[in-house]
Amino acid sequence: MVSLREVAVVRRGRCILAVESFEAQSGEFVVVVGPNGAGKSTLLGVMNGFVRPAFFRPAFFRPGSGGPGNGRAEVLGCDMRSFGGWRVRKRVALVAQMVDVDARLPISVLETVMVGGYGRLGLWRRPGKALRELALSHLERTGIAHLAHRPFGQCSGGERQRAAIARALTQEPDILLLDEPTSALDWHAQRGILALVADIHAERRHTARPLTTVMVTHDLNALYHGGEGEARRTVPDRVVCMAEGRVTWSGPVADALDAERLTALYGTPIDIIRHGPRPVVLF
Repeated sequence: MVSLREVAVVRRGRCILAVESFEAQSGEFVVVVGPNGAGKSTLLGVMNGFVRPAFFRPAFFRPGSGGPGNGRAEVLGCDMRSFGGWRVRKRVALVAQMVDVDARLPISVLETVMVGGYGRLGLWRRPGKALRELALSHLERTGIAHLAHRPFGQCSGGERQRAAIARALTQEPDILLLDEPTSALDWHAQRGILALVADIHAERRHTARPLTTVMVTHDLNALYHGGEGEARRTVPDRVVCMAEGRVTWSGPVADALDAERLTALYGTPIDIIRHGPRPVVLF
């Protein structure tokens, strides 16, 4: 589904991403964590075709190693280095970090969600009843159908994020990318968004088109956000740690929540305690 090997991104002569290996399999739920500037958002940019990658020889990652490089950047079978991104954007949806929106912007929540289907319409086709009904169904799924005709700029942060997820679902993607979807939200809204993302992923897990979900977050407690009985349901399959543009570790959630590993990753003392069935990160 996603296969990156010896991939780098260089801007203004500076390497901001240097990933030796990153994989996301069909139906997998991967969470990417790391400090600011670690390259997490750039990694998502490579996966959705907005950032063009370059390749490096193995010696860049492992000094002293020789031989030719074997770099690749494939998403849904497309080579992302040759700007194959336009071929996959219809199948890769991105929920970006929340931004401020002018409340006077004359666009409704429903119209915002319908934008997710425009890429599948083609250049000369106008949105019709089918797209409208699809968007309404995803508004219902995300719990904000009652906001369909409200101006998007007048919605709360949590409502906007639910609309952004509904827009992504209207794209009918095979891969869902989320870039810090709970940033700037209150605790109640955070919990609701995380539960929604987990449920959407679970609903597609055993279908003919399982959803691959890759979520970037700073909140390590998001890995287990449910109470007793909920925690197991919302745990991702794998955690990837990033620092200084590189993948430093990848493994299951239980191993990721290690005080020594997280202290080294974030450069600040971190402790792990247990509250009922779940670990809690303290810093």
